[in-house]
Amino acid sequence: MVYIPDNSIACITMNGEKLEEVTIFKYLRAALSKDGSSTADVRIRITLAIAAMANYA
Repeated sequence: MVYIPDNSIACITMNGEKLEEVTIFKYLRAALSKDGSSTADVRIRITLAIAAMANYA
């Protein structure tokens, strides 16, 4: 994932192959998004907490 403020497309290659560009990926249990917001990570954590509470009851 590459952070580019103007939302242009990055062209990164490795060994002659273009790497896939993603909008969100997980790193050290945190969801990192292309726009720099943490909204996706917060939603994922809320969903995991609700699932854990449902299994406890």
